[in-house]
Amino acid sequence: MDFKNSREFERKYILISLQRGRLFNWIIFIASFYSFYADFIFYKNNNINVLYRKTLIVIHIIVFISSMIYIIIFKLLESKERYRASLIAKAAVISDIFLGIFSAAVTSLNSQRFSGNIDAYIITVLVVVLIIPIYPKAMFWIYSLNHTFFIIGLSFFCENKEKAIINQLNSTTTVIASFVLFFVLYRYNVKNFLNDERIKEDKLTFQKLFEMNPFPLFISRLKDGKIQDANNKAMAFYNITKDQVDTLNHKDLYKNTTDLELILDMLQKNGQFRDYVVEHKTFSGQSKWVIVNYELIDYFGEKSILTGIADITEIKRMENELTTHASIDALTGVLNRRIGMDITKRKLERLQNENDEFAICFVDIDKLKMVNDNFGHNEGDYLIIEICKAIKEEIQANDVIFRYGGDEFIILFDNKSEYEINKICGRIRDRFKDLNKNKCKPYFINASLGIFLYKSEMNLNIEQIIELADKEMYKNKLENGRKFV
Repeated sequence: MDFKNSREFERKYILISLQRGRLFNWIIFIASFYSFYADFIFYKNNNINVLYRKTLIVIHIIVFISSMIYIIIFKLLESKERYRASLIAKAAVISDIFLGIFSAAVTSLNSQRFSGNIDAYIITVLVVVLIIPIYPKAMFWIYSLNHTFFIIGLSFFCENKEKAIINQLNSTTTVIASFVLFFVLYRYNVKNFLNDERIKEDKLTFQKLFEMNPFPLFISRLKDGKIQDANNKAMAFYNITKDQVDTLNHKDLYKNTTDLELILDMLQKNGQFRDYVVEHKTFSGQSKWVIVNYELIDYFGEKSILTGIADITEIKRMENELTTHASIDALTGVLNRRIGMDITKRKLERLQNENDEFAICFVDIDKLKMVNDNFGHNEGDYLIIEICKAIKEEIQANDVIFRYGGDEFIILFDNKSEYEINKICGRIRDRFKDLNKNKCKPYFINASLGIFLYKSEMNLNIEQIIELADKEMYKNKLENGRKFV
């Protein structure tokens, strides 16, 4: 680890050592009361070695007092952040461990006068490994010095030399195993710490790149759609605040959630989805067209979707305007011939496959040339506009009207019976009568209508169908001769 990481590692794990050390001393403090009870029992037993009893009492008193002192010291160090990585904290932890092992060594050596066991030393050596996760060099010297003292002490205090050798061998094995265990745990802690630091650095780098990106970006969790992060561009784009981000789901941003279902399906299959045009919505109620790129990513342990957005609302508006201009007759506002014929052809193809029927109505404006010649083209345009307006207001939303020629229009009726069509055409004729009553023009406002009902078994093309409707219109025009002013 470099210097910065070493300091951060020490700052993190010294706090853990202080917390564990305080807990360890609390256990010793509470256990000391049982130790004093045992001392009282032993003290009354004259069959037990006097020096053993007195030494044991002294050790227990020292351990009791030291545990209280270290509990207070560790509590103070925990509460003062500036002292956590200081030499005072390091000295407190190391001295506590040293004193704990030393006290256990003395206790086990003293036991050679009575029971001959070394349990206190063995247990303490093993437990200490779990308390302090740092300072491997200090731990090496703590173990080495205390164990050297303990090995020498066994030679003096254990009268049975064979048992002394066995205890020395067992305790040495335990110390070596304990230090190896400590070192393994230490390496594991270092590895975890460095991984955490790397993740923090990666996250910081990612956040910087995330914020610096000139396009709106947001990240959502794949499994439930919860938005995990959004850059400032995205928050401004959708009119949301940082606090709102945590409460949002990515489906809240889509005008039509069926688009999202398609996107999720493609992501599951390919891991990415590029250049998809979709309509989003902002939290101010505004609709925006966007071109979006999606990528499945691992966002710090969770499978997530990175979504990049480019606003094409203005481009879409211009495209719609161009489409409208290319599709709509400028004078009347109805569809032009090209679009109308495409729709009719598609309708015809679909009905031939489905064995169904449809109807068209051929409309021809009466005496338009006469109006243009006698009253001017402005009046002629007015006549066309009024006729189209009357027709549009009487047909239904699923019906289509388009301009077939100068004074000729075609109505494509969708899914209607002959009775319904005749009824609609009757209303259109009534509207013409109303116009003549109300407008007071020096010419008669009227149009002739010719209806043809097509059935799939007729096997006609679109030109033939229109021609038959035109003939029906012409019959009506001749039968219903008009007088014009």
